[in-house]
Amino acid sequence: MGLRPARTVREYKGQPWARISVKRPRKSFVKGAPRPKVRQYNMGTDQFYEIQVDMISDEDIQLRDNAIESARQVTGKYLEKNLPNNYFFGILKYPHIVIREHSALGVAGADRISKGMKMAFGRPKGRLARIGKGEPVFRVRVAASALPVVKEAIKRAKIKMSGAYHEEVKDIQNEAFNRAKIGKVIVMKKVEEIKPKAPAVETAPAEGEEKKDEKAEGKEEKKAEVKEEKKK
Repeated sequence: MGLRPARTVREYKGQPWARISVKRPRKSFVKGAPRPKVRQYNMGTDQFYEIQVDMISDEDIQLRDNAIESARQVTGKYLEKNLPNNYFFGILKYPHIVIREHSALGVAGADRISKGMKMAFGRPKGRLARIGKGEPVFRVRVAASALPVVKEAIKRAKIKMSGAYHEEVKDIQNEAFNRAKIGKVIVMKKVEEIKPKAPAVETAPAEGEEKKDEKAEGKEEKKAEVKEEKKK
């Protein structure tokens, strides 16, 4: 079954379904939850900057992880292209909540579609983040001269996400956390998937190889015997 429209999950209501235990998985209320699609939460270079631009939500809304990841990619690429190593971009919301869906598939013959059980609980299908009105979603720190670039980047992010947002600009030159970074530069590395290596399979040597090994061992033994005789 394909991805359902965002309007099916964006309404801010109901009790969140998010109790997942990492240390004791058997105690989890939610079992079989998929991993979030957001690959990275901090990008760019963490150093001293002049201004901070926050992308603030104008309404209570729920955003799926694929929308956040899409907005992250388009914003990060634009900032990296126009402000290479001169920005810090961070995502402030984590998709904790698990989406439940009750799959309704077409029956044999495809002459009609089943609507499924009414008010069914459903199974885990994805992740989303709850964002309240007035809460920041994205945060960018740059030099004051780069403000137009950041506004364009946030404009592109809005296209990928449901809801309405606005920008808030703050001067952070005198902030303690920012001044502590004077002279320090931390480059955020790109997160990559670690693929497990295939276990080494021991294969039996061929008949020709076994004979070669036996000949080599015989030659070494003869050499050792000749050396001992010379010593005597």
